[in-house]
Parts: sequence; structure tokens; C-alpha cells
Amino acid sequence: MNDQGTPGSAEGFSAFAVDANWPESRQVMGHGYDEATGEIYVRLWFGSQYYDPQVEHVTVFSASAGNAEAVETLERALDMYHHPGDENPAGLPASEPVTITTDGKPMPFELWRNSNNRYWVARGCVERTELVLNGYESEPSELSLVRVSDLTSFWNPFGPLG
Repeated sequence: MNDQGTPGSAEGFSAFAVDANWPESRQVMGHGYDEATGEIYVRLWFGSQYYDPQVEHVTVFSASAGNAEAVETLERALDMYHHPGDENPAGLPASEPVTITTDGKPMPFELWRNSNNRYWVARGCVERTELVLNGYESEPSELSLVRVSDLTSFWNPFGPLG
């Protein structure tokens, strides 16, 4: 982590978060920076202060373009997307378009919803940052994402966003 509370740096990379109107806790779930490749990622959790995938939540994963961790995150999220006991289809299931406000602008994302539960997965790209979102009980089209330059506010789950 650097002095501003963000891991490393990568050209064009920005971490994104749900805006300050989110009513619940927020926290860093993980981050990484590979000095050799310049790949960087940040995973943020918005929901109960105690990680519980069965309560309303949103996870925002931001990664530098081409980061293999983004592909793995999408695959893991889609595994959770499938109803327990369902067989995973070969390849990605069909998605639908959704618009999510990002830095005040409407941005297109791919969205996967599961009709068997209220879990969803979305994928999009803002400039050179790949985003994978997943959530439960929330409506992705009602989210507003913002760039975060300082992750220190995430160490205090109820403090103001920096």
C-alpha cells in the first residue's frame, strides 16, 4: 500500500466503490499489486459489517486491464450465481445489458441474474479498469459507483468516504 492507502499503481487504473449513500458497512476484502507485471486489483465489500452472502450486499472488484484476477473473479461470481445443485453450463450464460452510473455517467455493463434467487453478477469496463460486481437483494441499475483514491476510509466501515 502506498501513503494514500491504495495499493501500488498501474497506468489508467482506478478503484471504484459504491457511493457514500450506501446505508451499510463497507470494507476492503482484498487487494494486490504485482510489481513485475504492473497488475493491480482491489476488492471492496458493501453490506453487513460481518461478511454474510445471504444478506443485502454488493462486492465491487476493480482490476487493471488484462488482469487475470478479473477473469477468476468473474468465474467465481458466476459459480455463486448458479443455484446450489445446478450444473454450471459450459461457457458464460446469456447476459442482459444494464446501465450503472459510474462517476456520474451511465455506463453499460453485462448482467447475469438468477431467477432461482436474488443473486446477480455484472461486468463492465471504465477506461482501463475492469469491474466485476456481484450482489444479493440489491438492484444493480440503482447503484452509483465512484472512483476511490484513498482506501483508508474502508478500514473504518462506517466512516465517511475519502
